[in-house]
Amino acid sequence: MHLKKILGVASCVVAIAAATVVLTGCAAKTGACAWGDLDTGLILEYRMSSGDAMSYRFTSDFVQTMEVQGQSIPIESTEVLSFSVEPKGMTDGEHALGITIDDLTVTVSSPQGEIEADTENVVGESFDMTLSKLGAEGGLPDPDVLQYTIGPQGPKSLITGFGVIFPDLPEGPITIGDTWPTTVEVAEENDEGDALITVHAVNTLEGFETVEGLECAKIAAVLTGTIEGGGTQQGAEWTMQSDMDGSGTWYFAYKEGILVRDVTEGTADGSIVVHGPNGDMMIPVTREYSMVTELVK
Repeated sequence: MHLKKILGVASCVVAIAAATVVLTGCAAKTGACAWGDLDTGLILEYRMSSGDAMSYRFTSDFVQTMEVQGQSIPIESTEVLSFSVEPKGMTDGEHALGITIDDLTVTVSSPQGEIEADTENVVGESFDMTLSKLGAEGGLPDPDVLQYTIGPQGPKSLITGFGVIFPDLPEGPITIGDTWPTTVEVAEENDEGDALITVHAVNTLEGFETVEGLECAKIAAVLTGTIEGGGTQQGAEWTMQSDMDGSGTWYFAYKEGILVRDVTEGTADGSIVVHGPNGDMMIPVTREYSMVTELVK
């Protein structure tokens, strides 16, 4: 609630005092804040105010190299997704959110040339989802609802990524040095095969920092995980397995209860095995990746 509106409707000292409680997030009688205390324990929760829309930008880059018969074949990909988040109040104790895809560009470069994804049918589209106070996403539509195409790879869904877009928060108060584990899974499907990405993170509250004018908790994450999948390409069956590791740093505005920035980078090493009538061929694969989610408005 804006201060002008509060002053316009307040008719007595009691009403002004009550409005001040809302503005500060603190309980007047006890002095306790909704976000706890920096010394004795910080309470991290998503607290999105209804009607206060936010804009985010997600940028993903990776370079993947395959070794085929002694030759290195690099593939580079860049994705830039801009989206808006409109809080719509609480439903069964969870935030109801409206998501709008503001812009999306995806380019893939290989020795055969560069391909730009056709994203026209997803830009400007909207969908609803829910978010718990601790960051559990839910209520997402079917992955078929929002799909774009990248050349011969077939359709790819935007919905699956929103199932892990917000970091998971710890239960209960934490102080500097405290850790908590999280695990996320992302299933990707296209016409040529399926892949399951599983990532385990150990998060640590490192301290506090002001980012974009907001007082934030600074959280460091150590990541490990796997990529497993398989499918058929040009009539040949293939399977894939890779081990991942990486690190990240993310910033959470603990007073406002919103994600401000999330930066992750790392590597994956593994192989693709192509199963043919004359035996199996193993192709070593390495990948370097970076991902950034940031509040832009």
